Amino acid sequence: MRCPSGSASKRLSSRAGYTLVELLIVISIIVILLAMTAAAVNFNRDAERVRGGALQVQSFLAGARDRAIYAKEARGVRFFLDSENNRAVTSMVYIDPAELWSDGVIQLQRMDSESNFQGDGTTNTTADVDNDGNVETYGYNIVVVAGSGTGWWELKRRGLLFDGMRIRIPKGPTGNWYPINTALIRVSAGPTSVQKLLLTIPYRDPGDTPKEVAKAFDSGGPENYELELPPRILPMSPVVLPQGTVIDLDGSRVPDGWRPSIPVAGVQGSGNLQYSQFMDIVFSPRGNVIGSAASAGVIHFYVCDNTDSLVIKEEFTKSLASDPAAPASPPVLRFAPSGQDLPIGQVYTFNKGIRSVAFIPADEISTNSVVWLPGYSDKAYRVRDRRLVTVFTQTGGISVHPIDATDSDLNGLAEQPYYFAETGETAN
Repeated sequence: MRCPSGSASKRLSSRAGYTLVELLIVISIIVILLAMTAAAVNFNRDAERVRGGALQVQSFLAGARDRAIYAKEARGVRFFLDSENNRAVTSMVYIDPAELWSDGVIQLQRMDSESNFQGDGTTNTTADVDNDGNVETYGYNIVVVAGSGTGWWELKRRGLLFDGMRIRIPKGPTGNWYPINTALIRVSAGPTSVQKLLLTIPYRDPGDTPKEVAKAFDSGGPENYELELPPRILPMSPVVLPQGTVIDLDGSRVPDGWRPSIPVAGVQGSGNLQYSQFMDIVFSPRGNVIGSAASAGVIHFYVCDNTDSLVIKEEFTKSLASDPAAPASPPVLRFAPSGQDLPIGQVYTFNKGIRSVAFIPADEISTNSVVWLPGYSDKAYRVRDRRLVTVFTQTGGISVHPIDATDSDLNGLAEQPYYFAETGETAN
């Protein structure tokens, strides 16, 4: 075998390494590939995180339904607000059915607002029961439940009696359920011998006394009742959604009792602008939804990225003009998704709008046509992945669907976001 010549060996030796330019080119290619891979991985992780959160909510609700069917007793799920985004849910826990409270005796009355609402026996057709400066009209309707030995003051002090709970009058299957307001019970002062609840729907019977008399019945009126207390949390740690994933309540369709409210001139009722602390879905042993949530018919939970939930609503609420329907004085500042205060008119407009139209953005928001999303003039705002978890209350069925993000008028908000969930059609 011939050995390579000296000149050939010299040529091979001169190509034993790479030039600096070649190394830089290779390194640049590797960096670009790594960046592309990382972006793709992060995109997939974001999508899987939201999808995983939606499946987690579906599985947890289905678990409560299965428990109710297996135990032949009502079981449910309670949702908890996030500590930083007070218009979103990040955790949930299983609950036992509500207990019934029936201590003491009651007397049904018309409104009598004299002497700190203890009454002088004469009907008052108007009263400002919640001290918000607005006088509500009650007429001669029977709207007051006066109780002796009921312990309602202590229940309210312990957080077990609150607005929106239900009372059945009279006790038992022959009675009717009525939602209540607890403004007539003042825990800032000591308990009184007679404690009063306010029915938000007048009692169905007109009574047998003259309408000018506060006491509604001289004889034959109901004396017992059942008060539905909040469900008990089962001994377990709350289940937390994947980090950065939330149930955005402003984009969800939830029972009206969960929604925030706000004092509005000429409108009865008030609220603290927070969602309810008792957002419960309870399943019966037959598997359907029972309780106050059942009246919603269909419940949609909007599962999305927390950044989208905060940023888009923050920019939207900043753009709202003061609403003339809101009270001009005092100029209360109470709410913004990121924590800063906003004029009360903007808050009222925002809450009023989301009651009828879900606040769900389109997939891509064109900042050229949407003036309320500044800071993105050179590009559109692309919304991350999101899903709907739908509960059909009559059957107890639970499903997961994509959002219909169609935005024909280019205002940045989806027009029929629940379309796929409610029709069963699939997205393209």
